[in-house]
Amino acid sequence: MTHKSFPSDPPGNTPENPILEHGLDLVFRDGVKGFTVESLAKDLTMSKKTIYKYFPTKEILLQKIFHHITTIIAGKFQKILTLEINPLDKFETAILEIVKTINRVSIHKIGELKVRYPSIWREIEQFRLARREDFLTIFKEAQDRGYVRQEIDLELVSIIFMQIINEVFQPEFFLKHDISVKETLLTYREFFLRGIVTEKGLKHIEDRI
Repeated sequence: MTHKSFPSDPPGNTPENPILEHGLDLVFRDGVKGFTVESLAKDLTMSKKTIYKYFPTKEILLQKIFHHITTIIAGKFQKILTLEINPLDKFETAILEIVKTINRVSIHKIGELKVRYPSIWREIEQFRLARREDFLTIFKEAQDRGYVRQEIDLELVSIIFMQIINEVFQPEFFLKHDISVKETLLTYREFFLRGIVTEKGLKHIEDRI
């Protein structure tokens, strides 16, 4: 299956950027249900007509807002891959970047997006699956440096890693079990890493992560 590609560089400085950036803040604060073009226009001291010039409907605006944040996250992942640090620390940094984004919005508001705008939610899921290549790059580097076991098929590992995130990390799962997304992700990271690392990798985890 071919997934939609996402740019890896943060968006440039365009006339639409202030709309997208403040729109994202409002969506994270109020959820898609409470988000209105009227409130966005008022905050930006801008007419609704100007906003609709760039984004003809609320759904298109929301789609662009979420594409804006996923593009920024993809860019941050690319920068993480170039860091001159231990690959296990790159993995940890990537996970913490996800946690930082998650902490900006409640699970109830994420649930609103999935129910009201399923097509946008599917794009987010495609974006998450596309991060498989980023994690595969990190896992390969860790294996080359002796931190991940040589006998492990990293292609399969990266598929399983991201597929579990996509299947389990759904709003209804967290609402049903009343558990924290952050704590669940960090717990998943913990037992996943311990399952693939060597003794050298385990020592690094114990010392640093």
